[in-house]
Amino acid sequence: MRKDIFIIGFWCLCCVISYGQTSTNIDVIGTWKVVGGEVNFPPAPNNKIKKQVEAAKQQFLHSVFVFKEDHNFNFNIAISDLKIQKGHWKYNEKLDRYEIQKWEDKDKDNSFLMIVEVQKEGDETYFVLPTDGDTPKEVFIKLHVVKIL
Repeated sequence: MRKDIFIIGFWCLCCVISYGQTSTNIDVIGTWKVVGGEVNFPPAPNNKIKKQVEAAKQQFLHSVFVFKEDHNFNFNIAISDLKIQKGHWKYNEKLDRYEIQKWEDKDKDNSFLMIVEVQKEGDETYFVLPTDGDTPKEVFIKLHVVKIL
């Protein structure tokens, strides 16, 4: 009897986890506007770099993410070096994140332009853009986003 209860419980848990991961894919599709958030960089060594960092922060806080059903991806930001047009997104279930690539690299498992982790806090949605392994941990970007389309 206990073995049956364990098997049923395990099966229910697998169904819940599977459903949650599937719904994440569906939830991200659309156009997301950044309405706030945190962009944290290490202290700038001089005023010129401080001004550049502040300008970059403001650009991130006015950006737009577009996840389309056909896995097309666009990231609209005024900084042309960071803008992504005709990108490809895919969901990595193992790492629970969205991996953004050039469209022509969509069948490869490396060469990412951006990684987006989705965090839900109550009714609020945040896109966290983790830094690479060479960047200090105090550098992070956590953007508060709202779906506009």
